[in-house]
Amino acid sequence: MSAQSLFLASALSLSLSLAAGAETLTIQVGYGSGGSYDEAARLIAEHIPRHLPGTTEVVVENVPGAGSVKLAKMMMSSTTTDGSQIGTVSSALALLPIFNPDSTDFDPTKVHYLASMTNSASYCITPKASGIDSLDAFLTQEFKVGATGRDSTTYTYPAAIRAALGARYDIVTGFESATEIDLAMERGEIGARCGIGVTTLSKGDMLDRYNVIVELAPTPKNELPGVPFLLDRAPDEATRKALELVVSSGSVHLPFLAPPATSEEAVARLRAAFDGLAADPEFAAAAERQGFELIMTSGVEVERLIDGFLASDPAVQEAARALVQ
Repeated sequence: MSAQSLFLASALSLSLSLAAGAETLTIQVGYGSGGSYDEAARLIAEHIPRHLPGTTEVVVENVPGAGSVKLAKMMMSSTTTDGSQIGTVSSALALLPIFNPDSTDFDPTKVHYLASMTNSASYCITPKASGIDSLDAFLTQEFKVGATGRDSTTYTYPAAIRAALGARYDIVTGFESATEIDLAMERGEIGARCGIGVTTLSKGDMLDRYNVIVELAPTPKNELPGVPFLLDRAPDEATRKALELVVSSGSVHLPFLAPPATSEEAVARLRAAFDGLAADPEFAAAAERQGFELIMTSGVEVERLIDGFLASDPAVQEAARALVQ
């Protein structure tokens, strides 16, 4: 067979591989039902088959535990190669090599990021009944902040605020989802949670029931009027840079990824499907109906951003690590 024939045969084989895919796609969610991660996965499950030729069924599976670290560890050890398994885990895990260099639970440079759903700001909120209605009150009163796990933004964000600005609250971990934290706030057991996005805040009467205390982002988004920007309260430039690194994970919020074992062909097929979703008006309309602030970032760009975080100034990394302990 000639070299040209070999090339054409190889190209045809790759084309068929990309087109075929797996009949069933499983999307695993690192949190319990409810909450933005679960909702994002179910939204994608409804629309991605149009962009995955050969896929006839999409299954969403909740795998809660330790702020999505349980699922992250499963993804790292998965032997699935055909692209039939993807997952969504805390965006804060992109910074795990900075926050916990000794951890072997998750390596963001080995998994294959497919896309992130948004890069909008995150916020800390408190129930109206709590009386904690300002950033000053948030920093000076004693109460409990709910978190899903130490490696999630529900923990890293309030931990960094507490260390940088001298807040007095305690952080309680172990919730399976942000929805559970909200229920605990309703019962008066928890006084606040951090890491909530504008997508969730825009739903129903959330803004009537909760105070929005502070905006968490590398640069101001100004999505909600009158909300203080965290970095403006940093006591010095070194602390500001450390806080900026901590909250930079919000730039790749609601990420979807495939296990390290996934083949190059399957990764290409999955990334093409998410790129298709990003340009799909039907998907965009459905996201808008559900209140999603949809600002999708491609998997290639997500990985570029994460590489930038991990290559940041070692002194800033050390300071950020100290903030989230």
